[in-house]
Amino acid sequence: MCRVLAYLGPQRPLKELLLEPSHSLEVQSYAPKEMEEALLNADGFGVAWYAEGVAEPARYRTVLPMWADENVRDFAGQVRSGCVIAAVRSATPGIGHGLANTQPFVHGRVSFLHNGFIRGFRTGPMRAIRARLGDEAYGAIRGTSDSEHLFALFLDHYLAHSDLEQALEATLERADEARAGERALLSLVVSDGKKICAVTQAFDGHAPTLYRNVGAGTLIASEPIFEGEWETLEAGKVVTAT
Repeated sequence: MCRVLAYLGPQRPLKELLLEPSHSLEVQSYAPKEMEEALLNADGFGVAWYAEGVAEPARYRTVLPMWADENVRDFAGQVRSGCVIAAVRSATPGIGHGLANTQPFVHGRVSFLHNGFIRGFRTGPMRAIRARLGDEAYGAIRGTSDSEHLFALFLDHYLAHSDLEQALEATLERADEARAGERALLSLVVSDGKKICAVTQAFDGHAPTLYRNVGAGTLIASEPIFEGEWETLEAGKVVTAT
């Protein structure tokens, strides 16, 4: 499993989101509080952000643990954005490491995060998902992770209908069909630079934690990054920040 973070609001330096909070994403990479399937998020880190006047997101990814990547501190204080999504990764056994499997995933103007897993992914659900994809969504797959294949399911619907919320709902439905009875935990976050949509769901088990904080902008996170008023998102319900 992973820890995810998304922000939409006034422009802020990335360091204020990723590094400075008392329970920042960096802290969650080595000391998460609410993970059930792993102890650390040491298998990579990634962040995507949107710049004014540019439709497609910029992206930085590394296979290093976030705490060990000195590059983050070099640029996080200089880069500002009003729309950011980021994740620290704990690779599911059998899925594989490497940059291609490191989130966020992007295609065009859309960026995507997943926290969770599909149990037994490579022995059935992977093939079932691929069989249902159109050419563009299939061709967008670069890695071997269940997370990226969920993104491909999302992308397949989004490319046809251009609706983030509907595409997330369709992703849950199609993932449920493809899992063939295997346990699946799906906490999904997606953005097009203008809004962020998120949902958490479980098929056999408890949905992964996902919280929302609304203040000077909206934050969505696997774990609260600071003390304050955080709302626990209801399983199966897509929420949107605009």
